Amino acid sequence: MKALGNHSPGRNAWEDTRPTAASAGASVRGAPHAAKRIARFDTSALSSCDEPVRRYFTHAIAHGAPLEPRMRLRMTGRIKIGLWLPFTAQQDCDGSSFIWRAQVPRRGRFLTVTDSYDDGRAAIDGRLLSAIRMFHSDDQNIVRSAAGRAAAEGILAPIGLLPSPTCIWHAESDNEIIVDLALAPERPGLHVTIDNDGAVQSVNLQRWGNAGEKAFGYIPFGGDILAEKRFGDFVLPARLRVGWWHGTERFSPFFEAEISSAVPNDRGRPDRPL
Repeated sequence: MKALGNHSPGRNAWEDTRPTAASAGASVRGAPHAAKRIARFDTSALSSCDEPVRRYFTHAIAHGAPLEPRMRLRMTGRIKIGLWLPFTAQQDCDGSSFIWRAQVPRRGRFLTVTDSYDDGRAAIDGRLLSAIRMFHSDDQNIVRSAAGRAAAEGILAPIGLLPSPTCIWHAESDNEIIVDLALAPERPGLHVTIDNDGAVQSVNLQRWGNAGEKAFGYIPFGGDILAEKRFGDFVLPARLRVGWWHGTERFSPFFEAEISSAVPNDRGRPDRPL
């Protein structure tokens, strides 16, 4: 398929131009400056995108949904840290930043793990009983890897992935779409596989890491979507498994989760990294 590619609507491409008494009106990414319009998702603004890109967004986002990019998710699952351990977690994300707070049982006590990325800063932190620090890292390898995670999890906050100067979409085929992102210091290209209805089947990208390697470098990373669910105006992945070396014989998931709730969160960007 010939890609129309590089589609980045102008600042107000998503705004509802109908007169309104409200004084709101954010850009596609929900910027807080005042305006005279309310930003809502309008499928006609995708008219110059490749059909598979339009299919993905019109499946994921209801026409007329408010353009609040930030989502608050609640999930349960298990994570492999040597052994598989159960967790419960809350995540705030918007396609370009995230903060994930999880409670993991450990030897009869709870380990609180916080993983975050925002604008070129990132950290991972573990505390026993929410007080005793067990580990912490915020070096450049953590930042680069966390930027890759933010890209992969953009499908959990699709408003934040709408075409813009920092989200450039094109279709590789009828069932594979790619978005080129700018997440400092990385510029990941996220490959999204969709079905004929636009539902996400898998995601894949080259993420900075050292899983199974002696040195850091780019490694295939991604996940499979096992089920989806409607959450208000959004149809999102609801059950997923994620791991390094996705799409290769070395793929071995280390993270499995089921999302139980997802709501727009208009309280500002996720907290800054620790």
